[in-house]
Amino acid sequence: MMLIPTYRELFDNKISTKTLFIMKKDPNLINVEGLVTESLSNGMFRVRLDNKSDIIAYISGRIRQNSIRILPGDRVKVELSAYDLTRGRIVYRLRNKSANDEITF
Repeated sequence: MMLIPTYRELFDNKISTKTLFIMKKDPNLINVEGLVTESLSNGMFRVRLDNKSDIIAYISGRIRQNSIRILPGDRVKVELSAYDLTRGRIVYRLRNKSANDEITF
């Protein structure tokens, strides 16, 4: 089990906040890429992964705070839990490589 330092320890030991963010990451997460195929309600999206499976993913808090717009046809990075592989969290919107990257069903 990893101990998370308090703010006092953080500033006394000069640990950066980036290090703290890395320490909080869950080792049970699976990072995959996919294509947004459909926009659902309340910030939920249907995403087709590169292995052709469909999942439902929601927007992470950082994307929501920065008002990053995600539309059908965008490529995204998704974190999947090892416990439920049908739901995920969109953590990054990738830049589209070309206009030929279309939705195929």
